[in-house]
Amino acid sequence: MKKIILLICLMVFALNESMAQSQWSFGPRLGIGFSNRAEGFDYCNHFVGGIFGEYRINNFATELDLLFTKQGMKYPLESHGNASRKDKCLLIPLKAKLYMPYLLKGLNIFAGPQLDIFPNRHSPYIPTSSFGTNAYRKAGISIVMGLGYRFDFGLDLAFNYNAGVTSNVDRENISDKNRVFQLTAGYDLCKLFKLCGKK
Repeated sequence: MKKIILLICLMVFALNESMAQSQWSFGPRLGIGFSNRAEGFDYCNHFVGGIFGEYRINNFATELDLLFTKQGMKYPLESHGNASRKDKCLLIPLKAKLYMPYLLKGLNIFAGPQLDIFPNRHSPYIPTSSFGTNAYRKAGISIVMGLGYRFDFGLDLAFNYNAGVTSNVDRENISDKNRVFQLTAGYDLCKLFKLCGKK
C-alpha cells in the first residue's frame, strides 16, 4: 500500500513539474510564399497571413495554424508571357515541434500534415489543351517540414517547405502536386501580455 501511495505521489509530482514548464503561445503570422505545381512551370510569389497557436511542454510542442494565401504557378515566358494562375487557399497545418536549446536557444525543427482547402477554385480547368479537360480538386493534403527560431521577446521566425501528397487534378496520369516554400514571422501575444504585466 505504501508503495502505491509513493508511486501516486511521484506521478502527481511529475505531472505538476510538467505543467509548470508548459506554455501556451498564440498570435498573428505573416510572410511570403513561393509556390509551384507541375513540371515545366515557374514559381510564383504570394502573401501568407493568419494566426497560430502552440502548446509547449519542455522542449516539445504542437502548433496549429490557420493561414490564408494564394497558391499556383507561373507559366513559362515563351508560352504565356508573364501570366500566372493563383488560387485562394486556406492552409491548416498541424506541426510537431522539437526545440533544441542545447544547440541554440529558441531553435526548433517541425513537421506534420497540412490540409489545403481551395474554396473558390473553378472546375474544370487545365491551362494547356494537351491534358484535355479535367476537374480540379478543392482540397488536398500536404506534408509540412521546416526550421524555426523563437526569440525570448516573442518573435517567431519560420522557414518551411510544403510537399503536396495529393494531386490538384482528379486524374491518375497527371502529377500536379503543390510545392511551396514559405518564410513567415509570427508574434506570441502571450509573451506580450506577460511583458506588459511586469511593467
